[in-house]
Amino acid sequence: MTDRLDGYLEDLGIRDILQILSLSKKSGTLRLESQGHAGQVIFHAGQIIRASSSQTPLELGQMLIAAGLISDKQLEDALQYQQGPGCHRPLGDLLSELYQVPAATIEEIVAQQIEKIVISFFSWRKGRFHFKLEEPQSFGSAQLNPLDIILETGLSPQRLALKGQRFMEHSPVDEDSLELELAEINKRQAQQGHHLLRGMLAELRHPEMGGGIILLILRYASEIMQRAVVFDVRGTNLVGLGQFGVDEYNNRADEIVRKMRLQVEPGSLFARVMIEKKAIRGALGQSRAESMLTNFLGHPKEQVLLAPLLSDDKVVALLYGELNAEDGDSQRLQAFEVFLSQAGLAMEQALSGS
Repeated sequence: MTDRLDGYLEDLGIRDILQILSLSKKSGTLRLESQGHAGQVIFHAGQIIRASSSQTPLELGQMLIAAGLISDKQLEDALQYQQGPGCHRPLGDLLSELYQVPAATIEEIVAQQIEKIVISFFSWRKGRFHFKLEEPQSFGSAQLNPLDIILETGLSPQRLALKGQRFMEHSPVDEDSLELELAEINKRQAQQGHHLLRGMLAELRHPEMGGGIILLILRYASEIMQRAVVFDVRGTNLVGLGQFGVDEYNNRADEIVRKMRLQVEPGSLFARVMIEKKAIRGALGQSRAESMLTNFLGHPKEQVLLAPLLSDDKVVALLYGELNAEDGDSQRLQAFEVFLSQAGLAMEQALSGS
């Protein structure tokens, strides 16, 4: 996975973002903006440990007062103690120590609040998102407000993705059925961990679980590539569909790719792939289309991968990719090419809306 993930909520909803970040098992910060509101979700090893929203400004002390666990006076005293010299500690720890509020109870209340905040993001249909790989700030850091909501044991993004989906569908949440569905997803992910190709091919049969075919292709590509761009093939024209790993353009790379139109010229690397209908390793040439892609990427590698997606022996899409050094000649690349050979039909169906 690249160290950044940027885009628009119109193209990639919070459910799909949660699934990607859960699968990546990375630590970092997801920031959301929608119609004047701002939100933030902190991940540690793929689990959600903290969340905040301008629509839900409730702090931990207020939640504990509402639950009848502490009084206003106790909160005030704890905050004064917290402001003392050298006492940059989380409020929950202090309340547990000073007033014997059970740590497990505080953890449960915090988890419920984080879940409420994250699920509220499912109604954010328009706006931007930005995820950056980074280690969460510790409470010893002055950059982290000790009043912030944080969990020691994180919440499963997959579980919240399922709950959020039911929230949007106005469906009741049955914990037993939720557990069964979550177990099935975890089983499929375990298969992916040992047999990534097998798991991805299984998801092709249910692309809605992975946020769509294009997302699924880019997600798999991110396992072995530094950057990738997917193009729809329309005659001799290539139309940009999506990308990952392009960090330039002030987070506008997705927008630029979707507006990209390339004319395939005879003799170009693009033309070779479309004629030979197989993946080709080589350098981008000097045709107008290749020059436009080179200018967009800035400094493409000397050896890149162009791979076709086929349906009924017809090239329906192309993938441009820059491989990680360790995956240049690996079995993982061979498995990825097998996956692409099976993804073409699903891609054509997704693009045609069938």
